[in-house]
Amino acid sequence: MKFNSQKGAAIVEFAVILPLLLLIVFGIVEFGFIFYNQAILTNASREGARRAIVFETNSNGDRIYNGATVEDTIKRYLYTDYPTNSDLRLVTFGTENLSIAPSSADGEVVINQGDYILVEVQYDYDFMVLPSFAGIPQTITLTGKTTMRAE
Repeated sequence: MKFNSQKGAAIVEFAVILPLLLLIVFGIVEFGFIFYNQAILTNASREGARRAIVFETNSNGDRIYNGATVEDTIKRYLYTDYPTNSDLRLVTFGTENLSIAPSSADGEVVINQGDYILVEVQYDYDFMVLPSFAGIPQTITLTGKTTMRAE
């Protein structure tokens, strides 16, 4: 037997719990995007490092890697329609802020067999929901790093 004073209690309880449930769901989705983006950046840096360790030779016969070639390889991995760069594989909610090292500005770098080459790709991820609730920064920097030895 229900009492008239308890009518609508379930709706009130649901209204109290709903924001917490939505925060948990959006948090799970948000961190899924972050983990996905981190995997893409790590794979892109790995592709760039693979390209860098397979040496080329310059006109002097020196073993080199070309920063522009490494950057090009990374961008081919990150963009599905490279070189127009309009379709990024990363999940974004803000501006695309990518940083790639080595880049085309580095030019040709002389390397020796056994030298270590570090390739780093950074991306500033803009949060979709969480900062407004949790007080965390609006963006975080995700970094994919790969170190390989030159062949």
